[in-house]
Amino acid sequence: MSFNYNHLYYFYVAAKVGGITAAAEELHVSQPSLSSQLKVLEEFLGLKLFEKVGRRNKLTDSGSLIYEYCRKMFEVSAKMKSSISKSNPTNNKKIKIGVSSELEKEFITEVLSHYLGQLPIKERPQINIFSGTANQLIDHLHFGEIDLLVSSETIIDQEYYELQEVQVPIVLCCSKKTNRFEIDMDEVSLSSETIVSEILKTKNMHWVLPSGPMALRSQIDKFFDERKIDKNIVFESDSLPAIVRSVQNDLGLSFLPLFNVTSQASGQSLLRIGAKKDSWIFRISLGCHVKNKYDRLIVDVAKAFKEKVEQENKQVKEVTNLDSSLMSLA
Repeated sequence: MSFNYNHLYYFYVAAKVGGITAAAEELHVSQPSLSSQLKVLEEFLGLKLFEKVGRRNKLTDSGSLIYEYCRKMFEVSAKMKSSISKSNPTNNKKIKIGVSSELEKEFITEVLSHYLGQLPIKERPQINIFSGTANQLIDHLHFGEIDLLVSSETIIDQEYYELQEVQVPIVLCCSKKTNRFEIDMDEVSLSSETIVSEILKTKNMHWVLPSGPMALRSQIDKFFDERKIDKNIVFESDSLPAIVRSVQNDLGLSFLPLFNVTSQASGQSLLRIGAKKDSWIFRISLGCHVKNKYDRLIVDVAKAFKEKVEQENKQVKEVTNLDSSLMSLA
């Protein structure tokens, strides 16, 4: 029999504080969510842990027995954690980060490198990165399986606290080796107006696009529909890194968030043709469980995230100053 640690902890807190409502407040979770998790535990054990007495929930005999085991387990766990922290306060600290699968991991790696670079080697925590959909990562966040969540999707959840938000302009990209235009793509005088003009009049332009569920795809579809541009789609993916690689390989053009094309490898093989801002941005959210929003390590990572984004924004200004023709099409 394998117990779910989080279910046992939820039960332990509910029993200790004397009710589900008070426990939900202490755990910073919704009451329906907590009740649901406790029900799962009861079904797993095959035991009734609480009974209604008047307006209060009281432990059953089985519940009292399980509580005693939980109390001993979590008290010992707390003592062990305190002892380790006192003897070696900088050792064995970990940050588990869930990154939405469509995001560019290189950008997150740059943020984390910036964060770790500010710390002495002996004080650097261990960082683990996990991938998944936003819904999967929210579940992991609920049960403490990850500490931070990075996603491009808007997350509406009572247990989620947004620490930072990034808004990145979209740029039109093509391979520098492309032969789709009867112009020299390396000419200094090349302007976005020339490229946009070609797009608007070309019937068989090949496109590499993010797949349907992504918010960026709906923005691109709107752009095409409003301008009656034919979409000859040759490749789709829910992974932005896959889109970048396909554009690099000259499968077609794409609209991409600027940070996807500012890395050294991408910068050498992709041509950025201006940026469209204000009404068309790519949003990235960094958040944690609401109960951890004041945790020192989490706050420090969020600070490093903001600092790195500000550095990236300097590149954004350089690229957006390149040309304004795409902005005029907003």
